[in-house]
Amino acid sequence: MNLPADRLIKKIFVTAECAQDELTEQILDAYPILKKIEIESEKTLIETTPPEDPKKILLVTRSKGEVVKDCPGTSEPYLCCRYQVINQTLNCPLDCTYCILQYYLNQPATIIYTDYQKIITEIDQKIASQSQRLWRFGTGELGDSLALTASQIFAIKLMEYFAAQKNALLELKTKTDRIGLILAQPHNGHTVISWSLNPLIIRNSEERLAPPPARRLNAAAEAVRQGFLVGFHFDPIIDIPDWESQYLGLIEELYRCIDPARIAWISLGSLRFPPSMKAKIIERYPHSRLPYGELIRGQDQKLRYLRPRRTEIYRSIYRKLTEIPDPPFVYFCMESPTVWQDVCGFTPESNAHLDYLFAENLWRRFPGLVRERPRWEDY
Repeated sequence: MNLPADRLIKKIFVTAECAQDELTEQILDAYPILKKIEIESEKTLIETTPPEDPKKILLVTRSKGEVVKDCPGTSEPYLCCRYQVINQTLNCPLDCTYCILQYYLNQPATIIYTDYQKIITEIDQKIASQSQRLWRFGTGELGDSLALTASQIFAIKLMEYFAAQKNALLELKTKTDRIGLILAQPHNGHTVISWSLNPLIIRNSEERLAPPPARRLNAAAEAVRQGFLVGFHFDPIIDIPDWESQYLGLIEELYRCIDPARIAWISLGSLRFPPSMKAKIIERYPHSRLPYGELIRGQDQKLRYLRPRRTEIYRSIYRKLTEIPDPPFVYFCMESPTVWQDVCGFTPESNAHLDYLFAENLWRRFPGLVRERPRWEDY
């Protein structure tokens, strides 16, 4: 059965170059009742098709440039964990109010790349460039990893590849609870399924097409039962009047549902977006409270909550997450060394040091997952 997000799709366009690709055939088979239209190229689609909601059109094609890239992260002095993104799915059907994809991507369709072997070659080259380093790759940067069946088909192929790697992990990041297609796939512990989480009140106002947090946690619990490691991302954390009770209650629910010993990592990141997005959020989502918070332009030129306010919120959430024995690895996404120091009592020395801390924590907490104890000099 197709995922609920698939029901948004009304048409599928396939470029001639990829019509015979194995992944193309599998993707088309997954949408048997939809009309498939073969076109010469993406340019043809732009020139001949009237403008529509890109979430309603699926374009199956081959990539034209690099697909595997360094996470765009943010500029100094904010720290980035050197994550690697696999941009095979471009766009997301979940329509969250804060999502930068709605303003960053300008394609006429949701794009799915099918040139699997080229993408694997790019991953191989990355790993070979620093063969002693533990690499973390993920498909959830420019689209939800699992919301569309087409994305899940690609994820299954990636899981097979990463199961054979000694020093690389795959993260499948999602806001959905539909993981049935991947649960039975062999992964050798090298695929981490992770979920973005916000309290129900925020889901109801800002993430209305995504399932509520309880359903995401139930899916995570099932993944753990099937032998997967899981991850969680409290990002973006949103400052609401009762933020503390809402977020701390969600953490209690998280630890009731999921054994912390099976959580690979947890990230924290506060609301942030380019200034140009503010007017667009107001226009597209007049119900949203996001544009009306006390936001200032940060050193990366994105609008953020004031640093003292971010620190206050982070401290409470971080304390709750780490008050248990041997807690999961908790890190900040796109935060400054000052915030790290004020909240955690330490700060990574650099992006490379944060990457090393990831690897060292995984080696210690999950024996056998990392080939050998990470060495700082390899990072």
